[in-house]
Amino acid sequence: MPLVRARCRACSLPLGDAPHSTMQTRCTRCGAGAQVRVAADGQPQDFDTAFGPVRLLDWFAYARAAMAAGTPGVVLGACATCGSPLAISSRDPVSLPCPHCSEPVTGTSGEVLVDQWTEPWAKVSGGTLDLEYRLVVLEDARGVAAGCPACAAPTPAGDPSCRCATCGATTWVPRGAGRIQLAVRIDGTRDDKPYRALVPIVMGEALLRADAKRGTSARSGSSLLGVTGVGCATALAVVVLTVLAIWIAVHFSHC
Repeated sequence: MPLVRARCRACSLPLGDAPHSTMQTRCTRCGAGAQVRVAADGQPQDFDTAFGPVRLLDWFAYARAAMAAGTPGVVLGACATCGSPLAISSRDPVSLPCPHCSEPVTGTSGEVLVDQWTEPWAKVSGGTLDLEYRLVVLEDARGVAAGCPACAAPTPAGDPSCRCATCGATTWVPRGAGRIQLAVRIDGTRDDKPYRALVPIVMGEALLRADAKRGTSARSGSSLLGVTGVGCATALAVVVLTVLAIWIAVHFSHC
């Protein structure tokens, strides 16, 4: 099916056409200022989203810290200096003129802009692994939750609390008329079987780190049953068991 292009309410022409607007933003890590080109349909330009596992691990770490602090904002790209997210508050006012008639598209950044937090992805392959990792946005109203971004404790959808009962990190942040949560989705095959998982950011980091090592080992010709393979499998098992133990402890403490 062809993609439907957003069109101006005044002249009915595509909002994504050039020329694009320039927005000022700042790196969330090093503080460097940056200009980002944004189309009137809210889509930032010039952002290469094909990350390698190492770079995506850094991106996950930034997302975990921002989510846990309750300040994920709207990300428009990556810093050219250090690769960190370029973010603005989701409540900042935005006005993007139509490239054809200059009629502005206005609203908050959370309403108008296409958030780039979830665009980067990385592929991990080798041996019996063929997986894609990426961030996703979960909406509280849809009844789906992944868990605390910092400690992986359960965060039930619909729970009025926005903080983790275990570690105190922020678990849901306001966005529009509802609340959102960032999580990690994994799709592909593991051990040659279809695999799909939705996990908290901290668990996504651990799984990606273990899978990247396992895939690299397989591509280098090492046996998955050798020391490296067993070590990675053990690390993965430890991560899963740790998260399961946290979930059980939190669950029974609330009974």
